[in-house]
Amino acid sequence: MNVRQLEAFQATMETGSVSRAAERLGVSQPAVSKLLRAFSDSCGFGLFVRSGGRLVPTQEARALATEVERMFSGTERVARLARALRNREWGEVSVAAPPALATRYLAHALAPLLSARPDLLFTLQSRNSPRIAELVAAQQIDIGLSVLPSDHPHVDAEIIMRFDMICILPAGHPMAERNAIALDDLRNEPFISLARDDCSLMTIDRAFQVRGVQKRTAIEVPLSETICGFVANGVGVSVVPPFVGLDYSPTQLVRRKLVPATPMDVWMLTPNTRPPSLAAQRLAELIRLAVAPFNTTRVEA
Repeated sequence: MNVRQLEAFQATMETGSVSRAAERLGVSQPAVSKLLRAFSDSCGFGLFVRSGGRLVPTQEARALATEVERMFSGTERVARLARALRNREWGEVSVAAPPALATRYLAHALAPLLSARPDLLFTLQSRNSPRIAELVAAQQIDIGLSVLPSDHPHVDAEIIMRFDMICILPAGHPMAERNAIALDDLRNEPFISLARDDCSLMTIDRAFQVRGVQKRTAIEVPLSETICGFVANGVGVSVVPPFVGLDYSPTQLVRRKLVPATPMDVWMLTPNTRPPSLAAQRLAELIRLAVAPFNTTRVEA
């Protein structure tokens, strides 16, 4: 027996007629009859009998029909899976990003993709940049976003965004009317800071040191989004990436350009020891689109 015989048998069982089975399969009626005879011979028993001008399946044929239907259902499942893989709608993709991106912004940017692909399992981890590079090198995640490049031989690194840090102030702050805030203006302001080992803080501190400005840290917190909460409540000022604190209205928190510019890069890290899945490729494309509004310089890959 072969698949064509099984198709002819299933179509005849479902339509109750050789002629209608032929129409469904797009072949001639004699071709279906020939397939049914060959299938019957393979089985060693009759499949149909004529009764009152109707084609009636035998008990043995009914028993076979159940298994044949299961087989074709499994085939259809394989076909659906193949379509989902081709359309990047199925699979598992794991991403690790610094807290400034992972806490809020990536959820906002990637939600439309994920809601349209319920069979795509997406895992997001919040890690510091050195740990992200380690996870990518060990092939424990598919995509890493890092503010540090990686020179590991098993990791490909691509700059996907270069952004300028911004200054955030309480809405009622005296400097809130300005279009830009100079680092020198923050000399005596209570500063809401990230933890001392945070890579972003290292960049901020270096900018203050270059200008010879002593930063007066009043509060130290683990997350940039937490900084925004303190600033919105009038506790102090800070310097953060432009993609944090987007949920706060201008009546709570004011976002201003920081001068001189204090740039940072975001790198996309991927393992190079195995090809990425189609789903991972699609997610990488969407991450590039998600960060594009904050990219101050077009960086060639």
